[in-house]
Amino acid sequence: MLKRGAGQVANQGSIVGYMFFPGVLGTPALAPARGVGCSGSMKRALIFGLLLATFAPAAQASAATIRAHPTRSTVLLGGSSDIVGDLHDVGAGSAGMPLELHVSAYPYSRVSVVQGLTGSDGSFDFRVKPDRRTRYRVVSRGPSPGSSGLVGVIVRARIRTSARALPLGRVQLSANFRHPADLRWAHRRATWELAPLGRSRLRVVAHTRSIDVARGLTRVTVTLAVPAGRSVYQACFRAPGERALVTARARCGGVAVTGRFRAPAGFPSPARVSHAARFMAHRRGRTAFAVIDSQGRLSGVHVHWRFVSASVVKAMLLTTSLRKLSSHRRLDGGSRSILYPMIHVSDNNAATAVWRRVGDGALRRLARRAGMTDFSISGLWTHAQISAADQARFFFEMDSLIPRQFRSYARYLLSHISGGQSWGIPSVGRPRYAVFFKGGWRGTVLGQLVHQIARFERGPLRFSLAVMTDGDPSMGYGIATIRGVAARLL
Repeated sequence: MLKRGAGQVANQGSIVGYMFFPGVLGTPALAPARGVGCSGSMKRALIFGLLLATFAPAAQASAATIRAHPTRSTVLLGGSSDIVGDLHDVGAGSAGMPLELHVSAYPYSRVSVVQGLTGSDGSFDFRVKPDRRTRYRVVSRGPSPGSSGLVGVIVRARIRTSARALPLGRVQLSANFRHPADLRWAHRRATWELAPLGRSRLRVVAHTRSIDVARGLTRVTVTLAVPAGRSVYQACFRAPGERALVTARARCGGVAVTGRFRAPAGFPSPARVSHAARFMAHRRGRTAFAVIDSQGRLSGVHVHWRFVSASVVKAMLLTTSLRKLSSHRRLDGGSRSILYPMIHVSDNNAATAVWRRVGDGALRRLARRAGMTDFSISGLWTHAQISAADQARFFFEMDSLIPRQFRSYARYLLSHISGGQSWGIPSVGRPRYAVFFKGGWRGTVLGQLVHQIARFERGPLRFSLAVMTDGDPSMGYGIATIRGVAARLL
């Protein structure tokens, strides 16, 4: 360490008429200087004083007073601070006194020494650049020993965070930690917690493992499905030497990072969904609707209520039949002869023929693959039980569920249903959107049942809607309910 601005000044003291002799016990003794006259009484006093000084116990040397403090008690990794202060020594003076800076880094098991000098006014300044928590003490090695109290400098890890929005309501969160190269922070189990902004309670949403990007650089990252709007998060992991550096303040302890991000809302917006919900609340019958917005988030009213499917399940029968034929390059004439009327005019006899080919088991497997949790079937296809959430999810995932070679055929069927059955959602959505849909209707013990499910496309925009009603006073009333919900969403 270089001492900045410290001069060396020699202080030499003298006592007029006296000279110094070493005492027997290491204590200086006084005697008259040569050429100075003394009376008899004065000589006797001097001799008596000499004897007292010779045989008296040695007096302790006065200790130097050292004050020290850091200019910055907390620094970012790679930054510096100064240990500054002053030395005050009454007996020997304060200028040019030799000093030692004792340095002990976490875990404080070793001490290194840096030499320095005081300046002309007794001040000192040691520039330090710690890479972890470090304690310092300034010690005088001059005629009068002394030391300062312990002073510490805390080092904060360099942390760089990022939050990147991904399609379908997901976000990728990452944090890079810069730390001393001798610390090993890789392969540690990291816990991620999340909460909407403004809520104090975080909940655990994922666990990942830390990785070393380079020596002294550790990264944790996670990809999550998140709600729209602002959220806060924290990630923590335990690692050797974690207390060497300060990271974020988090209740989970260890090496930690906190942050916030904003996830974009999809279409239809939450405000539009609320508008549709208020409309449906005033409609008669047993009603539900579900939206999978363009970010893949589910919302709606009574989304998991179960209803009798009626002809809505025919879209699932179409997909199941095409999956059964996935080993074929082309559809045979027999398959086309029953699939086309089943969808185009909702022919029940064709649906029964398809159902006999595929069976209930194939429909259940398709439901599991699509992520449907409320679907059930036992007996004839008309008895299938469905929910708005399941059907909205099925239509949203439609393209990925249909074999590639038959995808265009299925999309054609579901977008060219006969005009007499293109009421409700397609009448509202066209021509702004390409609409792929299927409806169903029948009488029940509650009254009239009317359902409709659709997928909307416009450029890169994709979303789906399922509206289900039962106990309607008439089919026209059910259609008006479906149309009203769609109009408020679109």
